[in-house]
Amino acid sequence: MQTVTVELMSDKALALLQQLEQLHILRFVQLQKRVKTDLPKRKWGGSISKSTAKQMIQYTEQSRGEWERTIF
Repeated sequence: MQTVTVELMSDKALALLQQLEQLHILRFVQLQKRVKTDLPKRKWGGSISKSTAKQMIQYTEQSRGEWERTIF
């Protein structure tokens, strides 16, 4: 037996799968909802102080400026 995940493109596809289930060709299995990928980002929000964030931004801007200057 093999389990696969399917994304239905229309309501007709669901009706077809339901017919296959009635014919005992396949069986619907309850799956847990997938967690959105943006949740971990929110988990870490606010984990550094504002002063540390400001220093990091200043350092990043300084680094970018060094790459944009002309070197002879």
